[in-house]
Amino acid sequence: MKKKTRKLLIRKYTVILLLCILCLLFLYLGDWMYGYGLGNIGYILNYLLYTPSEKVAACIMLLCLIIPDILAWNKGHQPERGGEL
Repeated sequence: MKKKTRKLLIRKYTVILLLCILCLLFLYLGDWMYGYGLGNIGYILNYLLYTPSEKVAACIMLLCLIIPDILAWNKGHQPERGGEL
């Protein structure tokens, strides 16, 4: 069971990484096509998480996504679903 769970988690994060790369390439391609230049994304990123409260909220949401997967990686099983009514 542990091997299957780890394989699923690796596949999950591989797909997430691939989608992130494709999204960034799409953003750079759009900026380049519309004449903003390739440096526009870096300029926009300076204003993405501007206040400390936005940074804390982003970190908390990221931890809520990653911590259950770390626990599943260590224990080797996914949390069970309850009975459906």
